[in-house]
Amino acid sequence: MHWPPGRLRDHLSGGANRIALSTAVRGTLATVVPLAALPRVGLADIAYPAVLGALATSMVDIGGPYRTRLVAMLVQALGGPCLLLLGVLAEGHWWLAAAVMAAIGVLSGLIRAVGPAGPSLGTNTAVAFLVGLQLATLPEAHAALWAVGYATGGAWTVVIALAFWQLRPYRRLEQEVAAVWEAVALLLRVPAASKDASAVGRLRRERKVGTLHADVVATLERSREVLGDIRADMAGPGTTITQMLVLIDAAAAMAGTAITLCELGASSEATAPLAGACRAVGRVLLAGKGGLPLSELRDRLRSYSETSVGLSHQELTAWSQALSTLDITDEALRVLFGVRRRLPDLVRLPFAHRLPRGVVLTALRAHATPRSAVFRHATRVAVVTGADAALLVYLHLPHGIWLPLTSLTILQPEYGSTVTRALQRTLGTLGGAVIASVLIATVHGTAAYDVALGLLLFATFLVIRRNYGYGITFLTPIVILLISRGSLDPWIDLAERVAYTVSGAILALAAAYLLWPQWERDQLRDRLQRSLQALQRYLDAVLQGLADASVDPAAVAALRRQAELALVNAEAGFQRMRAEPAARTELLGVAFALLVYLRRLCRHTIALSLQGAPLPPEPVNRLRELIAAALGDLGKVVGEGRMSVPWPSLESQLAELVSQLSPGAASEMSRATGLLDRIVSDVMGMLGAAGYHSRYRGPLRASADLHLS
Repeated sequence: MHWPPGRLRDHLSGGANRIALSTAVRGTLATVVPLAALPRVGLADIAYPAVLGALATSMVDIGGPYRTRLVAMLVQALGGPCLLLLGVLAEGHWWLAAAVMAAIGVLSGLIRAVGPAGPSLGTNTAVAFLVGLQLATLPEAHAALWAVGYATGGAWTVVIALAFWQLRPYRRLEQEVAAVWEAVALLLRVPAASKDASAVGRLRRERKVGTLHADVVATLERSREVLGDIRADMAGPGTTITQMLVLIDAAAAMAGTAITLCELGASSEATAPLAGACRAVGRVLLAGKGGLPLSELRDRLRSYSETSVGLSHQELTAWSQALSTLDITDEALRVLFGVRRRLPDLVRLPFAHRLPRGVVLTALRAHATPRSAVFRHATRVAVVTGADAALLVYLHLPHGIWLPLTSLTILQPEYGSTVTRALQRTLGTLGGAVIASVLIATVHGTAAYDVALGLLLFATFLVIRRNYGYGITFLTPIVILLISRGSLDPWIDLAERVAYTVSGAILALAAAYLLWPQWERDQLRDRLQRSLQALQRYLDAVLQGLADASVDPAAVAALRRQAELALVNAEAGFQRMRAEPAARTELLGVAFALLVYLRRLCRHTIALSLQGAPLPPEPVNRLRELIAAALGDLGKVVGEGRMSVPWPSLESQLAELVSQLSPGAASEMSRATGLLDRIVSDVMGMLGAAGYHSRYRGPLRASADLHLS
């Protein structure tokens, strides 16, 4: 695909891409500097282990409060060399290798309960131990030098991280918020469906809108998580945090306006200026300067309002709401970047955040029971990786570290996630092993070898957080090149590594299937029920607002967020269930239909929440009660698998509502009643998917249990 220079520059300057680029630059600086500098000062023997230590320490820095990140990196930088030496000692004792590897497996599984850095920390500590096992088979390798080099690389990485944190303590938050506004801009750029579009074309557009809406929700949650992390590190009040919170809330409001314009079928000419303004917000956040084209937008809205040809009344209302949101955004940006108080920010951002005393032990103790899914996963990891390590040492397998390493990285708490990770890991290892073998056979021992290693390091840090499969493709040759000291036949080595990787993946899949499996199909009912309940509460609040303007807007916004998160969780669970074996066709079909209608209902409710005109209270309240009863019963059918109960007609209530509108108000309220019609259609669709009949007031069949039992 050809990218024009301007478009490519805009793409790379996006918030999410800026985060990936800055992470790649920091990680590459931490790893490439030892590779280039140590040989020049006569320390070539520790250059490669230093790169390995820097790589592992960089990998455990996955975000979060500064203190937590620092502790994770220090544990890796100091504990890694110790485990490396322990691996050298355990090489002659298969039982010791199995015990240590099993202990690492238990800790890497249980530490998931502490924070998101846990799995990465467990994996990289295991790599250090396995590298020690590999070193014992290489006569030219000196374990003490490798331990010193590993610690040197880890310490250097910590120094680099501290320098980057203090240079721009809010940089990550600014990038995350910019990514939210760019996601909203993409949603605004969805083209309107033409009147002659086929049903397939309309379905594709609806899917695209749903996907982009999910992306907006995901970026909003990431920005809120980073905001919470920064707040945890603050030792006092800060203007920056307040304005960032305003910008996040404004982005959520703009997303609602975008959903409304999508539901209205607004043309690209109408939405493109607003999309450009959203991208302008992102550029200001990334550059720390600039402004928004508010005067141009006001002139355009005035032109639309004064001409008979242009936007509809509903589109004009949405435009006015968007301008109001952008005014708030512009004011927040001016306060945020008007006075750059960086020195006070740095003073208030020490490593002041401390977790409550005993919180880590409490979390681990809570999951130290066979009833905990985290404990069962940790036990499964320990059994498989311990057995792999025992085979590696007992049989003296060349390049055998790929057997336990593959099993450790592939095993996930859910079987569906394990299958996905197995495919990504296997294919990525295949590609990476080919790259490594070609480099060893062609440029090993030359300057191009180190250049290739540096490029692979940059590519790994750039993509590993966003695409695991591509990240493994670049990471695999790095590990191979760092622990290899030449090869008589690189292609035989390639075949061995691939064989061990495939074997480790097979063992991991077998363990996930046989050892205390956690099936998503057993949890999907609960996820769907929670999604139904959250959407019902949000819709109920919106309908109350149409009948009674006293509803708190902040409470409605909180209910919207809960509904969107519950829906995202249900959709993620459905995708994991699809990878499970022997998944029931009935469950797949019913769950898919429910999720389609839930996504539609969420979007239509968001659009309805932005309709300011009140409706007659009595029919709206009756319709609200009927919808709440229908969705409540549907949630019980889904969650409990029981028979459905008769339900009344909703169309008659909507018809009564429309009939009670005065002739003068009908045109102004036509948009609200149209959305109500769509909402009723969505509810009817869900009832039909669950086994209700659209005309007969009762279940379609006596055993309408949704096939979920």
